[in-house]
Amino acid sequence: MGPAHGAPVRAESRAPAKVILAGEHFVVHGGKALAVSIDLWARATAESGREITLESDNPPGSCGPGGCAPHLRPLRAMLEELVADHPGAVGAYRLSSEIPEGRGLGSSAAAAVALAAAALALAEGTALREEVYEYAMISERLIHGNPSGVDPAVSAHGGAMLYSRSEGVRRIQVREGLLALCCGPSPRSTAAMVELVAGFKRSRPGLFDALLRSSSDLAEVGASALAEGNLLALASVIRWHQGALRILGVSSEELEAYIASMESAGMAAKLTGAGGGGCALGLPLGRAAEPKCSAPVVRRARYPSEGVTAWRLS
Repeated sequence: MGPAHGAPVRAESRAPAKVILAGEHFVVHGGKALAVSIDLWARATAESGREITLESDNPPGSCGPGGCAPHLRPLRAMLEELVADHPGAVGAYRLSSEIPEGRGLGSSAAAAVALAAAALALAEGTALREEVYEYAMISERLIHGNPSGVDPAVSAHGGAMLYSRSEGVRRIQVREGLLALCCGPSPRSTAAMVELVAGFKRSRPGLFDALLRSSSDLAEVGASALAEGNLLALASVIRWHQGALRILGVSSEELEAYIASMESAGMAAKLTGAGGGGCALGLPLGRAAEPKCSAPVVRRARYPSEGVTAWRLS
């Protein structure tokens, strides 16, 4: 129950970013992806009201009776569907995020997951992660066209997982670790990269299918290696996948420079996400040095983080 005397009900939430260690793009076509959540966060606040409004700090924008910023329209559509099912979720929402946008870290999914969780907590006092995931996919489909679902799955559930469209989430128990991230300045379109790979599949179906089968097999190998703490075996999986992503055409000069820098520092490195720009990750092997990436964002990220959390305030 909400506070007495008509006082507004408030809720808060946070949801993590993700990196894909193996299987991006192939997961869109039925393959398996190995992914972990990391300690970068999107946060949402909600306060009960008479209409749905939405403000975002990063990137800035707002939605209200007078109109809606284009990048927030998918989130607004998600909220409208959620409110149709949970009328108590009507209210004012604010989003903030420390996740670099459009760079392969699942920023749009984390925003949708955080917002859906805050809305459900506002309406019901709690937010079930599977329900949060289902609502977040509404926004993800509007943004990306044909998303695999791995990004909101990792953000909602947290931790490490193998994910496929047919099998869903398979959780993996892993020890904490660190990754290096080098992230470029130019956001890229996930939908454009997904279409590029779809074109590769149409033109070279035999090669694509062979790569997909190998990718899924190696994602399983990587999952076992991650669970066992066998970083050398995981490094081989990471490097194979970077080679496969080069073949698909989704790497870039910018990403290759970051990868070379991390490899020379003693890491196994690959792009993460759709490619075409964005972020590369490095898995430190032994006493790896700091990578000398000529990138605006160079940082360490801890994995795995917890999944989405939401709470209603009295």
